[in-house]
Amino acid sequence: MMADRLGALGELRTLDEMTAAFADEDRCRDVLEALVWPNGAVCPFCGSRNGRRRGGKDYAKGRWRCGEGACRASFTVTSRTPLHATKLPLSIWLKGLWLVLWSDKGVSSPRLAEFLGVTQATAWLLGHRLRLLMRRLGQPLAGTVEADVLQVGGKPRFDPAQPEARKGKQGHTTKRPVLTTVARPEGDRPGAAAAAGGGAADLAPALEALVEPAARLVTDQAAAFATLGRARDRHETVNHSAKEFVRGDVHVNTVEAWHDRFRRTIVGVYHHVAPEHVQAYLDETAFRWRQRVLTGTAERKTRSGKSRTVRLWERLDPVMQMRELFAQALGRQVRRRRDGGFRLVGA
Repeated sequence: MMADRLGALGELRTLDEMTAAFADEDRCRDVLEALVWPNGAVCPFCGSRNGRRRGGKDYAKGRWRCGEGACRASFTVTSRTPLHATKLPLSIWLKGLWLVLWSDKGVSSPRLAEFLGVTQATAWLLGHRLRLLMRRLGQPLAGTVEADVLQVGGKPRFDPAQPEARKGKQGHTTKRPVLTTVARPEGDRPGAAAAAGGGAADLAPALEALVEPAARLVTDQAAAFATLGRARDRHETVNHSAKEFVRGDVHVNTVEAWHDRFRRTIVGVYHHVAPEHVQAYLDETAFRWRQRVLTGTAERKTRSGKSRTVRLWERLDPVMQMRELFAQALGRQVRRRRDGGFRLVGA
């Protein structure tokens, strides 16, 4: 029954269609229940599927009662999800999520606040809770995986307000290295992407967590990968310093394309990202990367006049993206950290 409710939603392609679909709060609750519980209501406390709707005023609020005698918990579709204990209408949440997924690179909190009619602080928090849904908690990447290091944040080395940026030799920076990994496309879907921020000492454990030991790893010859690759049987490199960028199918063009997408997202949409929130924006970019489907190929000419074949990708419908997001929402609760960031509880 819940899947039927979601199927009736169809594909929302325009703002008018989205506004009409999410105008009614009861319908928004039905849609959210179909997204979070595609196979029927699940108690977020004990995992039982033996639940029933409560009657009276609780029915109007979407409350359920667990049927297990040892549990008997009362819950709603937002219990133990990033929407837990929200005071915002569900229509605001679904409209905000649709707008975020509808855009190519995201929506800044001031623009999201204008669209939804809420304050900028509310839109900022809403956006970050949605990014926590985008965090990839699956298996490490397999197949052919490209890896590279992206420098994020920091200040210019001549900024007088940042004395740490001018310490030591010229060219020192306060930017932090981020290990980015992208699996090459499989079939009609792009490979998954994952990134982990931290210091240089964190690169080795990050690579171990993000990429399977048996995967084929392709990197450049940066010093950061000289040691990391020794522990792997299948590690190939290209020598950028010798002007070698492609050797057969050995290259890091895919992960560098991911870098370009992340940079355009930050510069063009958000403009500035606090260090404690960098991981959230990395997760958002990685999620968007795989929300595409191959539609065909086309011939293009390079600047030098050479002809090459490129893949044509089309972004998935926002409703289809919602299915993937909320399929992993149960158990993901949000807690604030002292440094201003967020952490997930129970996931």
